[in-house]
Amino acid sequence: MKDKKHSELQSGLIFFCCFIAMLIWGLTLNQLHKSKNFLLHNLKREQNNIIGILTENMFQALEQKRPIELLAQKWFSDHQQKSLNDITNFINGERTFNRVVLYRLSGETFYQSSPLQLPPENQEHIKYHINEMAINHKAMILNCQIDSMKTSWQMPILFPLKQGKNIQGAMLLELDIGYILNLFRDIDIGKKGNITIFNKQCKKLIRFENGGLIIESSLSEKPTVAYMQNVSGSKILQFPGQEEYCLSYKHVRNYPFIITVSQELKEFFSSFYQNTKQQIWSLSILTCFCFIGLWLLCKMINKKQQYLIELKASNAKNNELIVQLEQKHQTAVNEASFDPLTGLYNRRLFISLAKKNLALGKRNSFVYAILFIDLDRFKSINDTLGHLIGDLLLKAVAERLVDCTRKSDIVARFGGDEFVVMLANLETEQNISPIAEKIITVVSEPFKNIDGHLVTTSPSIGISIFPSDGEDIESLLENADAAMYNSKRSGRGLYSFFDTSLNTVSIQDLGLEQRMPSAIANNEFILHYQPIIRLTDFRVVGLEALIRWQHPDYHLVYPSDFIKTAEDTDLITTLDNWVLEAACQQIVKWRSAGLKVVPVAVNVSPVLLKSKKYPDLFFETLSRNQLLPENITIEVTRTAFIEGKNNVIENLEIFLSKGVRISLDNFGNGNGNGISNLNRISSLPIRTLKIDRRFIQKIRNNFNDNSIILSTIVLAKKLNLTVVATGIETHEQLVNLKVAGCDQVQGYFFSRPVPERQIREFLISPLRSIPA
Repeated sequence: MKDKKHSELQSGLIFFCCFIAMLIWGLTLNQLHKSKNFLLHNLKREQNNIIGILTENMFQALEQKRPIELLAQKWFSDHQQKSLNDITNFINGERTFNRVVLYRLSGETFYQSSPLQLPPENQEHIKYHINEMAINHKAMILNCQIDSMKTSWQMPILFPLKQGKNIQGAMLLELDIGYILNLFRDIDIGKKGNITIFNKQCKKLIRFENGGLIIESSLSEKPTVAYMQNVSGSKILQFPGQEEYCLSYKHVRNYPFIITVSQELKEFFSSFYQNTKQQIWSLSILTCFCFIGLWLLCKMINKKQQYLIELKASNAKNNELIVQLEQKHQTAVNEASFDPLTGLYNRRLFISLAKKNLALGKRNSFVYAILFIDLDRFKSINDTLGHLIGDLLLKAVAERLVDCTRKSDIVARFGGDEFVVMLANLETEQNISPIAEKIITVVSEPFKNIDGHLVTTSPSIGISIFPSDGEDIESLLENADAAMYNSKRSGRGLYSFFDTSLNTVSIQDLGLEQRMPSAIANNEFILHYQPIIRLTDFRVVGLEALIRWQHPDYHLVYPSDFIKTAEDTDLITTLDNWVLEAACQQIVKWRSAGLKVVPVAVNVSPVLLKSKKYPDLFFETLSRNQLLPENITIEVTRTAFIEGKNNVIENLEIFLSKGVRISLDNFGNGNGNGISNLNRISSLPIRTLKIDRRFIQKIRNNFNDNSIILSTIVLAKKLNLTVVATGIETHEQLVNLKVAGCDQVQGYFFSRPVPERQIREFLISPLRSIPA
């Protein structure tokens, strides 16, 4: 009985040990298989990441052809040598392409960045490829088929030059393969891995290996690989006589290139195979010692637990990334819907919400009202205390407006010092006045600590009511705006309901219009000057002359209040001529006093620039005052090129030819972000670009815009333009602009526009220290 029990126990132990051994072997082999698949998945994912980066870098590099293409198309339009010179200037500063050749559709060369004489047979090759390209409208790689172009470090690519849908010629760009090598230099692909560039026909062009770069002429040909016809993908391949390898590929969008990354699996799994061999050997030994099988099982459980912990940590990291993406998405939505300064709704979201409320208002009996609010004397506060104080004041006013309204009301900032409130779901129209009176009372209370300043302002409010004053939001806003101006004319700090009899023409504007002719004759206008500082040494290198009106009733009137009146009454030309004469006379006085003069910039209206007589009048004024053309800089705005553009350009070219410097003012104050406008002004006769202050202020409000300003400066310098940043108010803006390579600045940080007696200090001591 004991033997039987012993045998049973022995059999049980043997069975148990065998069961444990089989269980351990099964778990181990299964885990090794999963690990191998996991490593292979990681390899494919890493290859896809690398190939994504390489294709994007390749795409960005090839996109450098766009400026050359635009200039070439421009040459087809005007056949001016300047366009070809601009191509030469661009290619000299470009690392991606070594050489550019431009052909007509007939195959005739009309431009090449560096001379290269081709034999007749090679010229025929070019004509053949141009004809082929004219049929399929696609760029093609010449694959070094032309003997004279068989330069190891260049890859010739032929692009069509289109005008609309028609091809007018071809552009041959020789891609710098050394530049491509630089993209691959820091990528670890193993000893036997490689990165290969194919053309669209899957023909190898370049292969990068651990040993270096191999050009197409030394590569062995292989049959076309059909699996690369998709946009991207990964494959496990094995050619006869070779080891199995993992290959990932991706097409470069819009260009005839395919980039592949491949690694030999035997090399990649070498460490894994070595580790697997060790595990199997250890497990074979441990199998002989069945009594430690349980320990081995616990070890496997612990190892699997470790994998679960890592998976949990990976999931937590992924969840964190998802939260970050959601936060970024919400931030983007807020920026598109909310005012970045005050946090209130912006115009876009306000109008959307208001339309929904008005749609409800057409189906119920509630009253809806629009309150258009403008802050009194805000411009004076902004000009006196600076834009930082103005911004803080706007934020404080926004908080008070929110406190004065209900949760059902909509409060928004439309820009500047303009706020708009929609009162919703009112019982009667009599409920509107108490709210308007409360807003005036609360906002008119002094702001006691605006960055250490005591600031007082008041709101002027215009009110329009739905539906009596308009059935759509646009009409209600327009009528509320008209009522607001009526409040300002009535004494400020008031509210007015819209009335159809309101006259929206300002009484003050009418008075200025009637007095302006006599004001010019009575010398009521004066010039203030603002210094322009060079950033390399902080020296005063110029002044801008700004007109002011010493009005007997309104004291000092700024151009924004009377220039529009001058344009409407055709007095702008008389005013511009007065500014030029006054600036010239002042330069003569400074020179007579022994001061070293700098160029003085004067603003010239589009009306005067269109006149063919203006250049003669301009140089007659300089001659009368014995001044040279370089003593005066002409500043123009983009509106000068809207009407009568040809006359304006012709006059400006006359000025440039005689040594007068032309500056484009207020760049960036308009549609677009500024960079796209550079394409339109590259052909204009200007030498200086002045970036508008509202564009510069984005440095303070949004640091992401620093890259936009940097790009603007870089592109402007490629066009040989001197860049002047206006409206500099903070040390932070100054540092950012200096780092970005800006040439000159002007703004309140150094000096606001001041009278002649105060600007003398800058001429006497032109080297300026940076204010603390």
